[in-house]
Amino acid sequence: MFIPLRGYSPIEKKKAMYVRVKKIGSKRYAYLAEGVSKNGKVRQKTLAYLGPLVKIATGVSDEISRKVDGKVRNVDWNKINMDIRRIPLDFDELQEIKRDMLPRVLIGRQNRSQDIGRGNRPRVEGELAAITIIARRGFNEMFRTLKDGTLVMR
Repeated sequence: MFIPLRGYSPIEKKKAMYVRVKKIGSKRYAYLAEGVSKNGKVRQKTLAYLGPLVKIATGVSDEISRKVDGKVRNVDWNKINMDIRRIPLDFDELQEIKRDMLPRVLIGRQNRSQDIGRGNRPRVEGELAAITIIARRGFNEMFRTLKDGTLVMR
């Protein structure tokens, strides 16, 4: 006698999806990909374009996830968003995110709402430490210390 498992359907099997980052010129872009085995070798199969890394650095927007869900089924968006948040950003990308977020932050302050830029997204373990290291590297690239201890721009 065959008893089907509750909530399990072989047709709706979850795929091992991950975020693939490609650098084109000076910009980095994110793609949804999966590993596909062919002739005993695993190859990457790109499933969908997610957007520039700076636009989705805090997670994929609802609009993008709806578009991707139309093409690709059974995407674990919580896992994908956590993977995106673990991707290290360089100083230029942080600056671009800061420029893009400024108008939203100002509107949020005017409306007295709190944490408008983050929504309800939790911080990833080590995120603040990584941002501090990246900011320090950018600072060290922009300034140099003289013998008397003063800082001057490079």
